[in-house]
Amino acid sequence: MHFIGKQVHRVIKKLLVFLCCVLLHSVSTFAASDSASVWLLDSAEPLAKLSESLEQSLQNAKKLNALESSSIRLAPQTSHWLIIDLFQLPDNKNYVVYLGEPNLSWAKFYLLDENYQATNNQRLASLESLSNVRPYWLIEHSQGHRWALVNFEHDRALTIEVGVVSAKTFETNLHQIILSYGAILGVLILCMFVCAVYFFVSQQLKYMVLSAYFLLVTVGFLIDNGLINYLVDGLDWEAKWPVNEFALCFVSYFLYHFLAIHTYKPLFKKAWQAMIVCLLIAALLSSIQPQFNRQWLFIVSCVGFLSFAGALFFSLMGRKNSRTHLRVFMLLTIVIQVLSLVIWNGFGIGYHGVHNTILLLTSLAICSVLLLKDRQQISAFNYSMLHDADTKLPNKQFLLAQIVKKVSQKQHFSVLLFKAHVLSNARSTFGFEQANICINERLSILNTQLQSMNALKLEIQTSRSAWLAHVDDNTFGCLIMGELELSHIEQFACLIHGVFEEGLTHEEINLVDSVDIGVAYYPMHGNTAKQIFQCAIQAMSEKRLQGERWRMFDSETARLSEQRLSIAAALKIAIDEDQLSLHFQPQICLKTGKVVGCEALLRWQHPVFGAVSPDVFIPIAESAGVINQLTEWVVERGIEWQAKFCKLIADHVISINISAKDLLNKDLPVLLITILNEQKVAAESVMLELTESATLEESKKIKATLDDYRLIGLKLAIDDFGTGYSSLAYLSQLGFDEVKIDKQFVLNLPFSVNDQSICRATCDIATTLGAHVVAEGIEDEQSLAMLQSYGCQFGQGYYFSKPLCADDYLTWISEVQKVEISLDATANLTD
Repeated sequence: MHFIGKQVHRVIKKLLVFLCCVLLHSVSTFAASDSASVWLLDSAEPLAKLSESLEQSLQNAKKLNALESSSIRLAPQTSHWLIIDLFQLPDNKNYVVYLGEPNLSWAKFYLLDENYQATNNQRLASLESLSNVRPYWLIEHSQGHRWALVNFEHDRALTIEVGVVSAKTFETNLHQIILSYGAILGVLILCMFVCAVYFFVSQQLKYMVLSAYFLLVTVGFLIDNGLINYLVDGLDWEAKWPVNEFALCFVSYFLYHFLAIHTYKPLFKKAWQAMIVCLLIAALLSSIQPQFNRQWLFIVSCVGFLSFAGALFFSLMGRKNSRTHLRVFMLLTIVIQVLSLVIWNGFGIGYHGVHNTILLLTSLAICSVLLLKDRQQISAFNYSMLHDADTKLPNKQFLLAQIVKKVSQKQHFSVLLFKAHVLSNARSTFGFEQANICINERLSILNTQLQSMNALKLEIQTSRSAWLAHVDDNTFGCLIMGELELSHIEQFACLIHGVFEEGLTHEEINLVDSVDIGVAYYPMHGNTAKQIFQCAIQAMSEKRLQGERWRMFDSETARLSEQRLSIAAALKIAIDEDQLSLHFQPQICLKTGKVVGCEALLRWQHPVFGAVSPDVFIPIAESAGVINQLTEWVVERGIEWQAKFCKLIADHVISINISAKDLLNKDLPVLLITILNEQKVAAESVMLELTESATLEESKKIKATLDDYRLIGLKLAIDDFGTGYSSLAYLSQLGFDEVKIDKQFVLNLPFSVNDQSICRATCDIATTLGAHVVAEGIEDEQSLAMLQSYGCQFGQGYYFSKPLCADDYLTWISEVQKVEISLDATANLTD
């Protein structure tokens, strides 16, 4: 207990000592404050009269804290005296008396001795060049001076900072002020540069106007802080009024476009435009009519602008869109900047430091809003690059990115792509907007149902999540995670078919169409995202068998498809580089054995693929869109050779096959006329052969087209008769000159009763229609005899000759113009 009592006594003792120290410090401070050495006197007396009664005048003066900064409020156009008793300042130091306003209309410094006689004033020599930024005077120690006086006044009411500090402290503070001014100027220049860049990139005038606004704000800052004289001579404090007026006008124009005021109500839009015009007029008046009260003109302009800005703020708050927050922030930032400007310059309330800080922060904020707006636009652009505009679903690029991610993680997955053909029909039937509503409704249902499946959630949005991706116009896709299970994929296929099997309905119109589904699995079908995606596309494009709901990627089918693409590419080169050739198979009159003509057969010997059959490359040429060029090549070469054949056999007829894709080629008749005239070949010596299926595909337009060929004088033949489904009435209307029996009915003719019936019937039909009959594929004497007995007029086949190259055919017809065949049709028939 004794020990504890000692400790308490010690603590109480230390506490009493501390309180005494605080009390002594307070007393000393009060004493110092009471013996103030600085006074502020409002008096218009000249120095000579004031010095006579200086000590008496101090009794009516306001005391200020010595060696500390003090804020004083100046009355407009009133003379003020700052009086310092040098004897009461601490010894052995040089002092500086300063005023915190560079734009005073009058400032004069005096030193008085003990007899109140004025001496020459002196300045702080090392910083004399900065007196325009902060007016100051040096008070040197031990110079025999007793009093220091500063006489100053201003044209308007103003709050300024005055003080007496040590020379070293003042020099340090002044350097800090200059650095802060440099930082503010750097920010303003940066703002001008950013706005100029925006203008040159976007070519929008509003950014150049904003850059001009920052330039004017910079000029105003230089004038306010006494820096303008270091750059331009002749600009005094009064120049700030037109500068501020023009700045207000420019920022109003910028806000009109940045805040999209042109989209507001017409009354508000016109009111804002009128305000801009009024501000421009005020700026011009302030520039060319100095007799105006510029200060109050500026105050009225600012009040008008702030009133409109307030109304605009409440209007903006009522709008809900992605840009509202940035627009509100920009408006508030500029309002704060203008409000600071009118408080400081208009009413003279506040301090340089506070106004400069607000200017710095608001300028940075304006630039930040521009950058945020730009970033918002970039984000919107990036969103549009990765999403479909109509369905708002992730697009192909987004889906590929997810596939790449899963491949990098070595996760097993399947890509399921589906194409709903009803979607394209809906756009053409319902119209684009209504079709999108119906489509999005179906897709929303499907997207919701995929939540319960093992599909990958591609994206989490604020309003919904996305399991589907929009690959192209009518194709969508999703990712099925995990090992490949056909039953699982079948569930997805059933789900997709179930969503679209009802079709799309609008105004009692219901559209239903098929859905193609293709699936590819990683890693079985590829090692990269693009390979897997391409495999899924190929699987979706393949024709499904009866009863199939979906197709899995098949490598053999893909190989054939790739081969077709290679052949299509090589075929274009073959046409350009003349890699093709024509072979000719003779056609014989079955009654006389005379050579009546030939059929031109196209052959292609590829350096890599070898001999490519026409049955292979003709369909590829049709699908690849080069069939017209191919036919034109055959026509040109065929007629050129026909001119040579006719020199050996005058009535020689050449048969040239025409594809279904050539029927509506408007350039082909022109080409035929041109070549026939150039080669001097009679049009009736050229027979165009069209397949029966070709005539059916364009049944509505074929008759008019065939009539055009007949006008030229060409003959027409229907090839492969019996393989199609055309009616006799239809054939009768078209009026072919020749009917060709396909070789599949001739090759087995002696042993097939059905083929015999078909050949006999064809000959009868052709005779009835007034057309000749040509039988293909005659390879034995017995088939020849049977065709003779049916009344078939012409034939071709290996029994007479195989197809020959052009030179060999020329040799053959020069040596053999008539084939020895039996004229007794029954002699070669077997029982």
